Amino acid sequence: MPHFCWYLIMSILIFDNVTYIYPDAKIPALEGINLSVEQGEFLAVMGEIGSGKTSFSKLINGIIPHIFGGRLTGTVTVDGICTKTRTVPALAELVGLVLDDPDAQLFTSTVKREAAFGPENLLVPPQEIEKRTAEALSAVGLAGFEDRQVTSLSGGEKQRLAIASFLTMKSKILVLDEPLCRLDPDGALQVMSVIKSLQSQGMTVIMTTHDSVLMQEFADRVCVLKTGRIAACDTPKKIFKKSKLLEESGIQIPAKHDIYKVFSKINDKNKAQVGSSPAIQIKDFSFSYDQKTVLFDNINFTINDGDFTAIIGHNGCGKTTLLNIITGLLKFNNGDIYIRGKNTKGMPISVISKDVGFVMQNPDNQLFTDSVYKEVSFALKNMKLEKAEIEKKVDAALDTVGLQDRDAFPHALNRADRTKINIACVLAMGCKILLFDEVDVGQDYRGYIKIMNIAKELHSKGYTIIFVTHNMSLVCQYARGLIIMEKDGTISEWNRKK
Repeated sequence: MPHFCWYLIMSILIFDNVTYIYPDAKIPALEGINLSVEQGEFLAVMGEIGSGKTSFSKLINGIIPHIFGGRLTGTVTVDGICTKTRTVPALAELVGLVLDDPDAQLFTSTVKREAAFGPENLLVPPQEIEKRTAEALSAVGLAGFEDRQVTSLSGGEKQRLAIASFLTMKSKILVLDEPLCRLDPDGALQVMSVIKSLQSQGMTVIMTTHDSVLMQEFADRVCVLKTGRIAACDTPKKIFKKSKLLEESGIQIPAKHDIYKVFSKINDKNKAQVGSSPAIQIKDFSFSYDQKTVLFDNINFTINDGDFTAIIGHNGCGKTTLLNIITGLLKFNNGDIYIRGKNTKGMPISVISKDVGFVMQNPDNQLFTDSVYKEVSFALKNMKLEKAEIEKKVDAALDTVGLQDRDAFPHALNRADRTKINIACVLAMGCKILLFDEVDVGQDYRGYIKIMNIAKELHSKGYTIIFVTHNMSLVCQYARGLIIMEKDGTISEWNRKK
């Protein structure tokens, strides 16, 4: 009995034999979860996609079961309160939940209004709101962004703002569901330092993540979920020594990469025969959304046929914008862009897309039919190709990416397979230059390695691959050329192998 009393007093979060099944689901998303978290502790929750991490997060602030419904047995207790007995708004004063998709949580017009929204609804005095807002925006690196339109922010900047909006709430527990996946390495470290500082002041932190490197450094404990059950829960030092557990749970073994040291030693095994002719040339190029936001200032670089080039840079430096410009989705005026020697200025997207295939960060932005086959054949049908020719191209593309079920509903597939569909679409079109925009975002370790291995295989067949990422491990493992984009609008190339 004395031990039980200590358990109740010291634990701010308790899962007591929790099992949860979503409406109409046949198997539990979580099963038999028993776990306690002490006040001021940093618990990392890890596991592959589908292991139950997001469900775990949504139980803490009552979204499950109050909004999602389903069947919940056992109890989740937050600061002595059973979540079944309180509404989500009431629990929001105790628990802040930051989702992996910032667009799902941002709905005001400016950065400052977004950060102030929560405390305003709690009737916090105006002076205190001003103070909290300034501190939170500064903490996540958005000081000076107060008047920026939320819609003008990059994906990483939106994620920082979502985190800031909950920092202003001063909740006892901060739950973050994959908050680092859209942040550049410096931004991720900055946010982790802020979170660690809040933890030192008594805030309890629960974070779902795939980032084993940062969790090794910052977490107090790591809870590994596998198919809805706790496979292990211990200190990072002990968890990350269990290579079999990590492999079975789809978690990458931590390995730190100093990009400037490691990249110069990239093994030539990834190297394909590089052509002498340029695939993409950018000459004297400048671009700005308006007079105040200059993204590129008189830049010049060349990517040759057969290159496998990574593009890195801080959030908001223009990586995605550059890909949108190359593919013709954004128009430009100053300078020239050549695709295989052809100037694309004024060229329609339909012509550019015959040479350049674009795989976006969010695969759902490129999916709009009700089967895999219809998706991959859509553009080919618009090109008025013969049925036999379409069948041949679709089969070849699907075989390359490893998708066999042509009748599957795209949105019912996992994220990695949805990305594979988009790759198949551009392969079927005959594109030999492929642009991948942070396709590792939202993927677990197994998922993004599958995608990058497809890119590697295509590169070995002579395709030119350009990929944007914040994942330095992928840069070191796959790239043989590097473009570094700076926030001042300049671009530099690093250690291009000939």
